[in-house]
Amino acid sequence: MPFQPQDLQVVFITYNRSELLAETFQAIKASPKLAGVKVICSDDCSKPEHQARIRAMGFDQVITPARNGGLGSNNNRGLKASTSKYQLMVQDDCKMVNDQAVLDAVAVLNADPRVGMVRLYGEPHHFPLKERVTPEGIPYWVADHTAPGYLQLKAGQVRKRVYSDQPHVRRRELHERAVGYYIEGSPLEKTEMDYEDKLDAQSELFVAFLSPREVNHFVHLGSEASFRTSTVNQRMDRALLGVVDGIGLRNTPFFRAGRSVYRGFQAVLEKLGVSR
Repeated sequence: MPFQPQDLQVVFITYNRSELLAETFQAIKASPKLAGVKVICSDDCSKPEHQARIRAMGFDQVITPARNGGLGSNNNRGLKASTSKYQLMVQDDCKMVNDQAVLDAVAVLNADPRVGMVRLYGEPHHFPLKERVTPEGIPYWVADHTAPGYLQLKAGQVRKRVYSDQPHVRRRELHERAVGYYIEGSPLEKTEMDYEDKLDAQSELFVAFLSPREVNHFVHLGSEASFRTSTVNQRMDRALLGVVDGIGLRNTPFFRAGRSVYRGFQAVLEKLGVSR
């Protein structure tokens, strides 16, 4: 069936990065294929100057609480504000470069009621994948997080999960029934890891990709700004990023695997009270 704009709403998640949001929002609004799609901005109580810029950008709806609540509450506000069957979740530093992929993701969700999310960014090749095709002839690959191969992958040292908060199109049943909403009042990484585990714990809905290899229908802008700097560990993350950028290792499997191991070590130190 042809794409119906009322079936999809875009939910932008932002905090104090209006300069990046302006560019990523414009990429959505400039797409003729997404004409008529409502675009919502969930802003986690940014500074007044950022709030003023956001309200001048032309969003269909802007949600800003009285105080900062963190990633979980910001995601939940955006999802609860959406009234559509499907939501395109986008962080403020993620710029769409392939609008057809969004329409293809909606076609997958329309065709396959067992798919709860179609990821538009990431590397699915290490997951157990099952290839399928929509009635329109769109191929897609479902990651089976219940398969023994996935459970074996989870037991490895480097954390790999089918869920990601990177750009994806989801069906509302994912958060309203199968997995639930995000935990609130927790640090960013704990919030992400909790949702990864909750998705893994259910078998009603699965994650799909539009390719069995690297998926990059969005690009990151100023991703160094994604690193928090309020703790020693977060400042070290930013310092390490500067090193790998200098030697050309950024966005390589080596860097991503190394950072996962490093962050696991950080978590152990935090539990022991050695670092924070």
